[in-house]
Amino acid sequence: MLRDRGFTLVELMVTLAVMAILMGIAAPAFVDFVRAVRASSTVSALNSALSLARSEAVKRNVRACVYSAEWSAGWSVRIDSNSNSSCADDTDQVIRTFSGISAGSALTVTQSGASVSEVAYLGSGRRESANDVTLAFRSVTDECTANRDRDLTVSNTGRTQVQACSQ
Repeated sequence: MLRDRGFTLVELMVTLAVMAILMGIAAPAFVDFVRAVRASSTVSALNSALSLARSEAVKRNVRACVYSAEWSAGWSVRIDSNSNSSCADDTDQVIRTFSGISAGSALTVTQSGASVSEVAYLGSGRRESANDVTLAFRSVTDECTANRDRDLTVSNTGRTQVQACSQ
């Protein structure tokens, strides 16, 4: 007596149809999951850079900054080596560089409603300016999704606070 081995064409087609339906349901949720992980990773990297800049400022008793000419391309922690109140110079010492954000995402850094290119700390660990700085990360440009996008606020004391996006 011969035994059948393998699957029939009908069984294979039913299995593929069921898998296609399951993938169609899971794919949108997976995209949101990936965006949420990227958002969390980016905000953690920003918070890490801010903490590093603050600790370097206190340790060396100098002005230190998180600087970027274009935030979406990446940022760096720098020491204001020439004491000119700017971390944009080539002569300023780079402590660490962080990579940019993923395509389609947006990162805006504002202070009193105006874009800024650096967040500076003094040797005391306090921020140079009295106004708070807000770093707003959006996993999709111009879209605020509270369960994944974040606003990171840096107070004048230098402390950071992460919260769900507000706008």
